[in-house]
Amino acid sequence: MGEVYQGDEVVINMRIGYVLLILSILFVCLWFTYVSVQSKEYYRRAFRMLMWSGVIMYINHLYGISMEEGVIPCSNGMIIAERMIHYISTVSVYALYAYFMLCLLDQFHYFPMWRKLLFFAPAIIMDLMIISSPLTHLVFYMQDGIVYRGGLFWLLMLVRGSYAVGATIRGLARRRLLPKIFGQCVIVVAVFAVVQFLTFVVLKDETLYYSMLIVNIVLFLLALTVVEFYKDTYTGLLNREAYEQYTKRDIYERSNKAVYLIKLKNYTYLKENCHEVSIIEIIKELAECIKEYSMLTSIYYIGIGRFVVIVHKRDHFSEQDFLDKLKARMEDTFLLNGADIHLYLFVAVINLESSKINRKNYKRYFAACDDMRYNSNEPVEVIQGDSFGIDQLQRYRSIEEAIERALVEKEFRMFYQPIIEASTGRIISAEALIRLNDRVLGFVSPEEFIPISESNGKIHEVSEYVIDTVFRFIKEHNLQNLGVEFIELNLSVMQCMDKKLSQKLEYYLNKYDVDPKHINLEITETATNFDEKRLRTQLQKLKNLGFTFSLDDYGTGYSNLVRVLEYPVDIIKLDKSIVWSAFQNRDSFVTLKNLISMFHDVHRRIVAEGVESEEQRNALRELSCDYLQGYFYSKPVDEDTFISYVQNNQHYPS
Repeated sequence: MGEVYQGDEVVINMRIGYVLLILSILFVCLWFTYVSVQSKEYYRRAFRMLMWSGVIMYINHLYGISMEEGVIPCSNGMIIAERMIHYISTVSVYALYAYFMLCLLDQFHYFPMWRKLLFFAPAIIMDLMIISSPLTHLVFYMQDGIVYRGGLFWLLMLVRGSYAVGATIRGLARRRLLPKIFGQCVIVVAVFAVVQFLTFVVLKDETLYYSMLIVNIVLFLLALTVVEFYKDTYTGLLNREAYEQYTKRDIYERSNKAVYLIKLKNYTYLKENCHEVSIIEIIKELAECIKEYSMLTSIYYIGIGRFVVIVHKRDHFSEQDFLDKLKARMEDTFLLNGADIHLYLFVAVINLESSKINRKNYKRYFAACDDMRYNSNEPVEVIQGDSFGIDQLQRYRSIEEAIERALVEKEFRMFYQPIIEASTGRIISAEALIRLNDRVLGFVSPEEFIPISESNGKIHEVSEYVIDTVFRFIKEHNLQNLGVEFIELNLSVMQCMDKKLSQKLEYYLNKYDVDPKHINLEITETATNFDEKRLRTQLQKLKNLGFTFSLDDYGTGYSNLVRVLEYPVDIIKLDKSIVWSAFQNRDSFVTLKNLISMFHDVHRRIVAEGVESEEQRNALRELSCDYLQGYFYSKPVDEDTFISYVQNNQHYPS
């Protein structure tokens, strides 16, 4: 045991305390990955392997200290076993650290088998040398009860250091290809691992080594948590949040770049006609096809059947090969619900070196590509994003300017459409709707300016205006005295994903002294197509504040009953297309009847949108629909007109 530090009782107690603290932190981290962290399985597996190897190493270390201090009896065989486990576990820890780092960088998972074996080969060979050392004396040997270093002990240190330094270099090389926070976290973890290694090897400072180790364990867990935030649950690719973060940085940091927007043309059809599990499997299959190029690109899945591939060195990337492989896959069929079907892709190529594209208009070109209508039935339709869509781009720019004018000059207006209690005719609620009547463009539909606001980051200012105006409206007019129980407030996709949403709403609750029960928040089916886990977390925070929820536009996408019940929604708003269809053919009417009955069975209230005739009103009453909304009662009107409408038309139950 010649290598083990000697010291007085205080030093020994300190060493034991450090070891016990490290073991406690390791177990807490492990527990956290089993009960909380929901990132891709291979990230968690890599982290758990690293933590368990650390547990083994420090339990063995505690055992060594106990033998040294005579707490437990020891023999030559026990000493040799302790040293053997110590050396093997240290090699394993550094190898698994490098493995964990490559998993975070989304590289190891896509290595060919030979490269994976080559990666672990130094650790395996080193472990075999350690196991044979009692006979060969290669790494260590025992003489007169003391353990000495063998002739190849330096190789052990080299292997450990190579894993630490190699992973660090890899992390530094990939930092610009990652979301800013993610990249910074990877770098910090890598650097700390090297510093931790050097503190013991060079400085031989055990206290500093222990302190650095504790910090690094926590950083490992932080890195895993960051990965969870920036990775899509199903595909393992970087998600929409990661893409937004990357584009907020300077996407032009390096030249010779291109962006490929890949859209599944059939996605809307799939959402309307297929089970969600089947859709996920198709998206995953497409992701695997694109992932073949992950070593040369950054790949994002941004939701709703859309991928973004950013090529960082175009001269090292074969666009033709990439497109040919996509075409080859799409020419084949996909198995869906027991049947073979053809799917189609739309690919927009945006060359960042084009003279037409610069820092200011990149997002406009991307949005124009995203909004483009498809023109062919080719398996893969390819367009050059910098050579089309001038009219679309100009319209995009004009609406951007209109949004800016509306924010500065306060030209946005809130309109309210009454929602009627079917059984009594009472005006129970109203949906708050934002409108823009620009002095240059005239009326601009929310279907146009809301997505553009989301794309250019103005959605947060727009949402602040909406929330402030609606809360002020409720306070000033004391709507409850007029019989209006709550106002429906729409949340866009970006609002739903905003981590500060609950804080914003709580601020306005306090500012205007509004009871949250007077606000019902509407989310759309579209919002549920993005990060479902994050959305449910957001809704739970808002529910804890006292808000209730509606699912708006039900029927425009794909939502089955099970999926709807996963969200804390109290009201289901049936899209007008379902209502209108029900009065055009018998089958659709039966479907509507069963739909209302089904949601009532699970204690959800129903709002029928698009009610435009007395016939529709009467029939929906007969079907026990709870609430009605549509032009039969009123179109969306401004604040003053709405108040007058309520005063003149409110019916109170006898």
